[in-house]
Amino acid sequence: MADILHRNTNSRELLTKLEDHADWLVRKSRRYLPHVARLCLVSTFIEDGFRLLTQWSDQIEYIKAVWRIPSFMAAIFILINIITQFVGSGLVLSRFRVNIGVGVLMFTVLLQVLPVVII
Repeated sequence: MADILHRNTNSRELLTKLEDHADWLVRKSRRYLPHVARLCLVSTFIEDGFRLLTQWSDQIEYIKAVWRIPSFMAAIFILINIITQFVGSGLVLSRFRVNIGVGVLMFTVLLQVLPVVII
């Protein structure tokens, strides 16, 4: 019985120490968490923008084939997507005109979905 009580005391002490460390970590990281959260939220747009840049010709060929449009129009569509994704993400990350940045990102999503719905 004494062994069980001793284990419970050790567990409580360990939990207390872990809580103290967790509190310390939260206090130290609190000022960075909003920035990390914003980065996580816009990371998909940033990744997609870089992917469109690095796979430019593949994207144009895909859009030409699926939507049956000229290369020039496909390039304009991709360029608009790249610009809106980077500008919107930049506005959100910089906390400058966040509402406009979110609106730009929403426009990007609608811009990507609209042709699929029409076709």
